[in-house]
Amino acid sequence: MIDILRSTYIITGASSGIGRSLSYKLAKKNANIVLASRSIDELNQIAKKINDSGGSALSIQTDITNIDSCKALIAETIDKFGQIDYLILNAGLSMWSRLDEISDITHFEKLLDVNYTGAVNCVHSALNELEKTKGSIIAITTAQAMIGFSKATAYSASKHALQGFLEGLDMEMQGRINIINVYLGWIKGTNLRANAIGPDGKKIGNKHHKHSNKAINLEDCTNRIINGIMKRKKAIYVPYYLKFIPFVKLFLRNWLFNKISRTIDSEEDK
Repeated sequence: MIDILRSTYIITGASSGIGRSLSYKLAKKNANIVLASRSIDELNQIAKKINDSGGSALSIQTDITNIDSCKALIAETIDKFGQIDYLILNAGLSMWSRLDEISDITHFEKLLDVNYTGAVNCVHSALNELEKTKGSIIAITTAQAMIGFSKATAYSASKHALQGFLEGLDMEMQGRINIINVYLGWIKGTNLRANAIGPDGKKIGNKHHKHSNKAINLEDCTNRIINGIMKRKKAIYVPYYLKFIPFVKLFLRNWLFNKISRTIDSEEDK
C-alpha cells in the first residue's frame, strides 16, 4: 500500500559513505528511502536495518551508467511508493594523479560515465515523475565543480560538466522542479578517496592520501546536507567558506591557484 504521507527519496551510491548516512537519517524523518547502487548485498543490509526500525526502505541494484537500469529504478520506485519527491545524485568516482603520469587515458573514461553520464541517465529517467510532485534534484558535488584541482583534472572536468547540465536544466524547468547543488570539500568517513583512480587506472586504496584535520566528519556533513534540503536552498556548502570560491577566483585567481596547489601537495604527504 502506498503511504502518501511520506516523501520518497531516491539515493544513488547509497551503499556506503554519504549515501548510507543520508539514507539512515532521512528514514528517521518519516521518508521512503530507495537505495540504489551496484552493491546489492550492502543495500539489502541497509534496507533491513531501516525497515526493522520502523522505517520504509527499498533496495534496487542499479548501474547508473546504463540507461535501462536507471529506467528500471524509476519504474520500481513508482510501483512501490507511487511518487518521487527527491532524487539525490550521490554516486561518484574520483581520481588522484597528474595527467603526465597517466599512461592510458582510457582508464579515466569511467569518471565521466559515472559522474556525468550516470547522473544524466538518472535525471532523464526521473524527470517526468519529479515534475508531478514539483520535486527536487540534489547533486552531491564538490568544490571542483567550480574550479579545477591538480591531480584531479578529469574529475574536475566531470563535475564541471554536471554543473553545466543542471544549470541548463534549471532554466528549462522554470521552477517546475527544484535543483540543489551540494558543494563538498574533503569529507572524512567515506571511501571516495580510497576508491580514487590512480595513474595505473587502479584504486589507490588506503595506503596514501589520508585526510588532514581540515576535513569535515561524515555525520556533520550529512546533517548540513539534510538541513539545506529541508530549507530548499539552491546551494549547500560544506564547509561554508567554499561559497567564496567564485569571488576569489575572479579577483585573486593566481593566489587561489597557488593555494590549491600547495594544499594538494600537503595532502600528498599525509
